[in-house]
Amino acid sequence: MRRALPLMFFSALLVQISFAKDRAAAPEGFTWQEIPQLKTALLKPTNWFFKQGDLHGRPAYYISKEDVGKNGQFRTGLTLIVYFKKKPAVEYAQKLVDKYAIRDHAEKWAKEVGSFKEFGLQAKHTFEDGTEEDRTLMVANPKTNTVYLIIFESPESDWDAAWKTGATIVDNLAFDDGI
Repeated sequence: MRRALPLMFFSALLVQISFAKDRAAAPEGFTWQEIPQLKTALLKPTNWFFKQGDLHGRPAYYISKEDVGKNGQFRTGLTLIVYFKKKPAVEYAQKLVDKYAIRDHAEKWAKEVGSFKEFGLQAKHTFEDGTEEDRTLMVANPKTNTVYLIIFESPESDWDAAWKTGATIVDNLAFDDGI
């Protein structure tokens, strides 16, 4: 398993979750990427790619700078994985972020946004081809026991520029609290 570098600097991520049906117009340079089966929409930068798939039996969605459908992977982008849980979603999300924070030597945060509970962290990971930075967010819906795992990642060398785009995506998540 790959090990992460200790996080040297951390700033809290403030995410605004809105109900998908109440979302505002997309900011300039972005469009809303609808995910009808989840009653969800994500901001997609112009000229970026969207791919829907399955990851280990879970619905997975990708918004990326590189074409995942063509290359099978990306360097800069967002991954959304959906967990439909039988046990309490909030406990599951909190335990998973706690586990990631210990593994990655990362600071974590938690907050409530309406009926949703958020747990997040930022970490760096070193691989053979370089270091990547990511922000991981677990959004738990206690009403439906659904957990959304959201990861925005980029090579560390591109992080500052990439995160400007990533922050726009992540700060404008649009979920329906009935899913």
